[in-house]
Amino acid sequence: MLFKDIHLEVNAGESIAILGESGSGKSTLLHLMAGLDAVDSGHIAWAGASLNDLSQDQIASKRLAHIGLVFQAYYLMPHLTALQNVELPFLLANKKPLVQHCKNLLESVGLLDKVSRFPRELSGGEQQRVAIARALALQPPLILADEPTGNLDERNAEAVLDILLNVCSNQGCALVMVTHSDKVASRLSSRYELHHNALNPVHATH
Repeated sequence: MLFKDIHLEVNAGESIAILGESGSGKSTLLHLMAGLDAVDSGHIAWAGASLNDLSQDQIASKRLAHIGLVFQAYYLMPHLTALQNVELPFLLANKKPLVQHCKNLLESVGLLDKVSRFPRELSGGEQQRVAIARALALQPPLILADEPTGNLDERNAEAVLDILLNVCSNQGCALVMVTHSDKVASRLSSRYELHHNALNPVHATH
């Protein structure tokens, strides 16, 4: 059994860090929360709707509306510009992209001057900022971030973390972030450690 007796409730506006050693199951837990993997027992609910009661198509549809995903690997579409990558969630949801809204998101992550650039023309930090803007495109109530600063140097990691926390705060969405870094985790309002299959709160020492 990978997890045992885990109970986690995420409320609007919260920022939660999940810490743990490599191989402890942090990313798996995030994938379960995102509905990318299915639980063997227990249940996961988004806004009161249990994923156990939904088909894979229904989960995918609700995920678009409820959850923005940010990964360590940026997963940008290489043939799309920065702006088109941010517009992509609208197309996946069969909606007309709100172009000005997407440009505003790119402005909020400091990339208004890069809207027409392709991923290959952007630095790693810039690609991650595009990924953050894309995750926020449909204004989901929850952002799930898996080691979003893991591929970045310290300066870019700080900048990306600042942006992620600021834009989540501005949009009023909750943030759950998996990280191995105590320094990164200390920036979030609550911290939990995944250890021996259990999720335990970490109390701040400052």
